[in-house]
Amino acid sequence: MIIALPLESRLAMLNMDDLLTCPDERSLKREYAKLLKVTRPDDDPVAFQRLRETYELALQQLRDDDVFVATPLPPAPVEHAVALLAEFDDWKVDEYWARALAQDCAAEFEQLLFQRCVNAPDRHLPLLTWGVEKRQWLTPWQQIQSGGFPHQRLVHALTGALYFDLEKYLEDAQSRALFERLERASRQGWLMDLSYHQALQVHVLNLFSAQESWSPQLFQQVCELFAWDAGAAVPIEQAQWQALLRRSEQQTWLNELAQQPGAGALFLMCAQPAQQATLAATFGEADWQACERLSVEFSTRFPDLLGLFPNHNPWFWHGLVGHRPSRHGMKRATAVLATCLALGSLSDRFALGPTLLMLPFYVLGGWLMALIGKWLLSYWTAMADSLQDLDQRITGWCVRHKLIPDRRYLVIRNSGPLVALGFVVWQWVGVLGLVTYGVTGLLGRFHAPRVAGLSWLQWVFCAVMVGVIAYVQLEMPGTVLTRGLWR
Repeated sequence: MIIALPLESRLAMLNMDDLLTCPDERSLKREYAKLLKVTRPDDDPVAFQRLRETYELALQQLRDDDVFVATPLPPAPVEHAVALLAEFDDWKVDEYWARALAQDCAAEFEQLLFQRCVNAPDRHLPLLTWGVEKRQWLTPWQQIQSGGFPHQRLVHALTGALYFDLEKYLEDAQSRALFERLERASRQGWLMDLSYHQALQVHVLNLFSAQESWSPQLFQQVCELFAWDAGAAVPIEQAQWQALLRRSEQQTWLNELAQQPGAGALFLMCAQPAQQATLAATFGEADWQACERLSVEFSTRFPDLLGLFPNHNPWFWHGLVGHRPSRHGMKRATAVLATCLALGSLSDRFALGPTLLMLPFYVLGGWLMALIGKWLLSYWTAMADSLQDLDQRITGWCVRHKLIPDRRYLVIRNSGPLVALGFVVWQWVGVLGLVTYGVTGLLGRFHAPRVAGLSWLQWVFCAVMVGVIAYVQLEMPGTVLTRGLWR
């Protein structure tokens, strides 16, 4: 294929031989400058290539003082390369490169491709990437002549495209695409230059510092890629680096926490009070203990995450524990008080008939006293609420040591009514009554409840002790065993 050259270029080529007859180097450079004005690489790469080679030959001749006869390059390889470039498609570079190899014009064709990228690098990024990855452009091993401004311009284009892609992938939370792009770029030879490689690391670290949406897994992959996890120097200030490590550690912990049902979901997934209350209603003791551990970790390891919680309080879940009153409380109190009234009225003048007739009145009296106790309990509840934090800590300790089964049975709040009822029992039926009351409660810790919240062993023990107290009242009236402190 014959390429029609512009008229100016053909005239310039006729004058190229005059370069070989210049008497000195100064004249040669002056003549060369004139020819450059009419022979430009963008307009006619063939003529420009020949002009450059003729100039270099003439310069060598003058410096060596030798008689040099310039032998022009065979035009065929250059013409083939120019013909290929005329129909070239950046996306089919492998196909055209194979054709250049077949036509024995690969060197000339590669030089033209390189110049194409230099002229407009932003429009030919796929071609530039091919040259960097397949032909080792911008490295000491490239087969073409380059350097200075062309080299810097292409590096600038590659850097800009790489940085743009990394920022976009990080903003869109495309962790896999970001790492693959970074890994591919890190294998390219131009990044072997220490300054470029370090600048890339600084840029990546600044991206991590500026963005909030990256995952700890991505950060760990990048650390391994740049060998930061193996102790390699990190090209930023230690304070910034430690902050990134801290964020990665926090996010890793939060991700693990979010996978936990129970306590993890309460801390991170339920933002509304109604949701929290619904979830907390299903909690058992293991869940509450998990909440305690999480509160301690948030307070000690990650205090900067306390803003996740209402009023920056990691113990917010205390208000969700609530209070579970003892079952059958009113019935038990009525039964105990009625029994105490009946036992306290026994004497040596005991008669079965009148005692049986009085039983309904004893029950009525016990019920009325239980009602009064319930009314007084409202005041005690208000007082106990002011000690809720202390109450929950004590209750949690008792639950962990298996002294009580559930932290919803608040120790301070529930112990007040129990102590008051025990005092009444003591005053009515003395030490034996108090022992019966206390031991019956302890037996409930070892046997499952059967009837009215009491186990069979508690029922048997109570029945036996009621009989013992009645016997002592009848046979030993006034003994300290059945007499209260102020009776």
